[in-house]
Amino acid sequence: MSIKMGVAKAGIKPSGDYDILVLKFPPSVYSAVFTKNSLAAAPVIYDKLVCSLQDKISAIVVNSGNANAGTGQQGYENAEKMARITAESLGISKEEVLVFSTGVIGVQLPMDKVKNGIETASLSLQELDLELAARAISTTDAFYKYYETNGLIEDKVFTVKGIAKGAGMIHPNMATMLAYIFTDVKVDKPTLDQITKLVVDRTFNSISVDGCESTNDSFVIVATGESDVEINDSNKLYFAKKVYEVALELAKMIVKDGEGATKLIEINVHQAFSKDEARKIAESISLSNLFKTATFGNDPNWGRILAAVGQTHIGIDFSQVKLYLGDFLLYSGQPLEFDKKQASEYLKNNKEIRIDLYLGRGEEEWTYYTCDLGYKYVEINAEYTT
Repeated sequence: MSIKMGVAKAGIKPSGDYDILVLKFPPSVYSAVFTKNSLAAAPVIYDKLVCSLQDKISAIVVNSGNANAGTGQQGYENAEKMARITAESLGISKEEVLVFSTGVIGVQLPMDKVKNGIETASLSLQELDLELAARAISTTDAFYKYYETNGLIEDKVFTVKGIAKGAGMIHPNMATMLAYIFTDVKVDKPTLDQITKLVVDRTFNSISVDGCESTNDSFVIVATGESDVEINDSNKLYFAKKVYEVALELAKMIVKDGEGATKLIEINVHQAFSKDEARKIAESISLSNLFKTATFGNDPNWGRILAAVGQTHIGIDFSQVKLYLGDFLLYSGQPLEFDKKQASEYLKNNKEIRIDLYLGRGEEEWTYYTCDLGYKYVEINAEYTT
């Protein structure tokens, strides 16, 4: 894919690391999903307007270290200025640029630094380097998040690659994050929109770290159409699975990097009446701080899981419920004897924990990802702006 990138150290981040990313590509079909938070950041408001008017885009610009959220009319004007500066630097129209910001809420962007950073990045375009691009958009991330894969349709190869950032303030809709996926297939916008919704629901909208919905989270998939692969009704499911693979890996990286997290927790709800029911229950478990702190402490306290199920007020018949922690059956219609020490060792010795909950009332299922909650989360967020 002929995607070019440029990065710059504009001085927005206190660390002095890269904080501007410019991505340039041929005019491309795209699909985007944004936070539903009522305090949506200025770039989210701006981008939604662009998306309502523009079928193709040619560039993405991101600043990290400042969210440009809660910044009023000036913030919106600054988001628009970022698009204009990027467009002028790249020789394209402003309407072809999507703008993104991430970082501290309630602080105006230092536009002199932003302008210099965008111009510097635009003058030093290079081949897309996923790790460097992920580094430029990161904030409290402990590691850089990127992933790529290839697919094969009718003996023709296509590529799907992506980057993401996010560690805290993670909860749908969506999780607090920025994520970008690029592919070289030819695909029409209605099909890409359909695939995006399906993928996002099962990935970035099925993760939670702390239950705090962000002001800035955004997901964009760009299809440059440079390969010989054309997506149609006969192959769109296969293509969607490849996009899902990349999105899921990025989403799981975000959860693994939950601020202070030591464990990734996969919550599988089986035998529900509906997908919505399964999702609601999985989400409720992921939001239980009691469950998450118990996991951090290696305590197989199944009561906290079932209590989270009960608080959904769905009317579950717990006499039909089975609950597994890894391979340990903890509950089957009633409390069971299990090796508590070994179950605790399972929690202690594994970085990825699996919960399986069988409701015994249907055939639908949903998977949610969360992480444990420990001391470090409090430390990071107690001192975030001071």
